[in-house]
Amino acid sequence: MADKNDGSFYMGNENLPNRNWKGEYTPKMIKELKEAKKNILKFAERYFYIVSLDHGKQKIKLYPAQKKALRDMRDERFYILLASRQIGKSTLMTIYLLWQACFEKDQRILLVANKEATAIEIFSRVRMAYEELPNWLKPPVKEYAKTSMTLENGSRIGITTTTGTAARGQSVNCLVIDEMAFIEPHLVEEFWKSVYPIISSSKKSKAFICSTANGTQNLFYKIYNDAETNPDSVWNRGKIMWNEVPGRDEKWAAETRASIGSDEAWRQEFCCEWINSGESSLDDELYEKMEKTICDPKVVLDDGAYKIWEDPDESRFYAAGIDTAEGVGKDSSVIQVLDITDPAEVRQVAVYRNNKISPLEFSNKVYQVLRNYGSPLALIERNNCGAQVVDRLVHDMGYPKVVSYGNRQAHRKNRMYGMIAHTNTKHRGVMNMRYWMNDLQSIVMHDAETLEEFKDFVRYPNGTWKAQKGRHDDLVMAIMYGYYVLDNDICEQYFEIIEKDDTGRPKVIEPMDFGVQMFEDPTSIYSNENMAGASPDLNPVYWGMSDGTDDDMGDDYYDLLEAGFTPL
Repeated sequence: MADKNDGSFYMGNENLPNRNWKGEYTPKMIKELKEAKKNILKFAERYFYIVSLDHGKQKIKLYPAQKKALRDMRDERFYILLASRQIGKSTLMTIYLLWQACFEKDQRILLVANKEATAIEIFSRVRMAYEELPNWLKPPVKEYAKTSMTLENGSRIGITTTTGTAARGQSVNCLVIDEMAFIEPHLVEEFWKSVYPIISSSKKSKAFICSTANGTQNLFYKIYNDAETNPDSVWNRGKIMWNEVPGRDEKWAAETRASIGSDEAWRQEFCCEWINSGESSLDDELYEKMEKTICDPKVVLDDGAYKIWEDPDESRFYAAGIDTAEGVGKDSSVIQVLDITDPAEVRQVAVYRNNKISPLEFSNKVYQVLRNYGSPLALIERNNCGAQVVDRLVHDMGYPKVVSYGNRQAHRKNRMYGMIAHTNTKHRGVMNMRYWMNDLQSIVMHDAETLEEFKDFVRYPNGTWKAQKGRHDDLVMAIMYGYYVLDNDICEQYFEIIEKDDTGRPKVIEPMDFGVQMFEDPTSIYSNENMAGASPDLNPVYWGMSDGTDDDMGDDYYDLLEAGFTPL
């Protein structure tokens, strides 16, 4: 056996033989070497190691769908794989490229990922698998680094991202792109335009793409759809579903679906369905159902800005989602008051919307509306103008129930009041809202304007949700923040969760004791408003600095008497 210090190993690593390594080959080794070169499945199952979360480092055991995918990669020039999450698709790609590098001379193999860290992580699996191969089976190492390796047979494996220049203008024998559907469209399409002509111009070069589904507005979908529908397409396609992995049954599916908390995410990420980006967050069936509960408000105040459908009820409990704008006539500042007494039937009871109110004045309005409904939990987006509203409520008005969330997700060192709007918190908030609204259909919506905004609230190719270009989503975002109160992280702080549903979310809740709830009549401080169902004959109240005698009451008092009013 060679000494690791005799110059036969790269950097003294006994798993990295260099050109000076001399080994003895038995007839059995020669036979196995020939079989591994000829049969990629034998190469994988005999010699390829992976790290399992449950069992640590071990030889891979391929299941039928994986074997078919590897055969297709071996036999086809252009292969695209649509796969469920957690089926080992990246591992399949690494098996192929390592097999190709070991048994074919002068190969230029390139692994592409959306981020450098992802590419390095995948390549680390290639490095580990190479080091675990018997020295007599693999070509010696010439160069060995964390982003590339070159073997003495002339083959090289390298990594890059779609923003890199490693593949542009260079010959590539084998191109492997991981999770293409999640690479920003403008990046991957520019990359593809520069690389694909070089691949296709060769008669032997290959290209392999794998990904989980991620909507339809991306290059991965276009290539896969072409392979599926165009008989003349050069691409061959494969698909691996969640239930093709041994040990995954309906129980596993139910538990996974529950942990995800979104039927849509389950269908796309595990059932390989194309959930169209650009489509409304509400399908036609749900829209029609919500439309049935749309009605005129019971009370309309503030020149139509404040609409009330259900009077405050001391036996019920509420939450308010609040989104703040600049007040310059564009986006609106919004308050959505929700009755969350029964999470399975969340009721939209009041809406305030104004696109010309300043944040300073809006903070006063927020305080007033909250007191109308017994000072409920207020979930206020803090970013930009919202910070002024949050800070005024907390510090100037002493409002005790401003919910704080998202500091950790936004990597804030100092804890700030309010809802911190960050990519992570917004995505979680939208997914939480869609669970309650789309999956459970729990909302009883009354406001037609809110419903129309939901119709224009769409999913974009990068996975984010927002209004279509030229439209608004202020009413939607306020609803989203209101629904955040039913997210377990927040709900557990403010409510006693009596019972949870099958997904582990609140089903029956009771508020914790935060003191006496004071409900103020929203109509008591308004006049000359459309107040359906309210008495138009409300007596005015006059108060002043007097001793109570008629002589000391002042001119206003007598003007009211002459107008026909009577003192109480």
